[in-house]
Amino acid sequence: MRFVEKIRSAREYVVFYIGLALLASVSLLWSIFALPMNIIFPIKLRKLIGRWVISMGFRLYLRTLSALGACHFDISALDTLSDELPMVIAPNHPSLLDAIMILSRMPRLACIMKAELVDNPFFGAGARLACYIRNDALRHMLHYGGPIGQDS
Repeated sequence: MRFVEKIRSAREYVVFYIGLALLASVSLLWSIFALPMNIIFPIKLRKLIGRWVISMGFRLYLRTLSALGACHFDISALDTLSDELPMVIAPNHPSLLDAIMILSRMPRLACIMKAELVDNPFFGAGARLACYIRNDALRHMLHYGGPIGQDS
C-alpha cells in the first residue's frame, strides 16, 4: 500500500508543477503579445481585448487542471453574476485560484491587483492591457476606477 501512496503522491507533485509551469508560460506568452497592444490600441479596445483574453485563458487553464486531474471546479454559480448590476466581489485568496476562477467567468470585471503583480513580467502587461487597477495608492484607485456605476 505504501508503494501506491508514493506513486500517487509523486503524480500529484508532477501535476501540480505542470499546472504552475503552464500558468507561468501562458502568462509570459500573453505578456509578449499584450505589451505592444498597450501602445498601439486605444484604451477601450485594450480593455475589451485584455479582459476577454484573460477570462478565456483562465477558463482554458481551469479546464486543463481538471483534465490533468489536479483539481475539479464547479463555478457555474458565477455565471449568474455576469449580468448583474455593479457589485464588489472580494475573494480572500484561500487557494490563490479564487481570483482565477472569478476572472474566468466574469470577463467585464475590473480587478484591483497588487502593484507588485502589475509590475511582474508574467502578469503585468496583460493586467495593464485589461486596465486592471493597481492597489498602490487609495487615491489613485478611486480616481482610476471612475464614479460608481461606470464601467472602469
